[in-house]
Amino acid sequence: MVETKKGKDPGRVSTGGLNRPLKKVKMVQARCNICNPRGQGRQGWWDTCPHDPYFHVEEKPGTTQFKELEDGTIVKLDKPEAEYVKVPNWKQIADEPKVASGRMVQIQRERGSKFPQDLGYAPICDYNNCWETNPKVHAQKVVSVEGASVVVGNYHTRDEAAIMTLRLNQTPIFIGVDEDIARRRAQLDAVNVL
Repeated sequence: MVETKKGKDPGRVSTGGLNRPLKKVKMVQARCNICNPRGQGRQGWWDTCPHDPYFHVEEKPGTTQFKELEDGTIVKLDKPEAEYVKVPNWKQIADEPKVASGRMVQIQRERGSKFPQDLGYAPICDYNNCWETNPKVHAQKVVSVEGASVVVGNYHTRDEAAIMTLRLNQTPIFIGVDEDIARRRAQLDAVNVL
């Protein structure tokens, strides 16, 4: 019997795409298994946590060495000088009126998450799975959908800001090939992103 894997395949990453672009604000999440066991710590635990809850430790890429044995088995070699690096607990937070009535960023702040700027990092693009720093297009237009309001956001290209403006306004975006590419280009160029 072959078992199928459940959950997300770690080898596949969404590119954001045109058909389902989401505004995703990047934040650094507070995590600590000691001060906040099973996520049931008291409110504000991150303020008094002595374990640096906004970071975790990872082995530096390329420091682990492996050896292939004659039978094809791969063995990890112990390396006492392995280097480790502190990495922020990055998280993408959906910031759209249809997700938790546009309150997800507020909910995450109430749970101790911080914006990158709060921890000394550069701001990051709000487009789904885009990790470019210092976005250049700041679309401050407020879009209201079903009683919830959200700011279009900060993006590193005008096209991303235009796509998100259309998406938040619930306007279909031309996708496909051939004439649809030209129609999409005209559609994106016509959007007022500021």
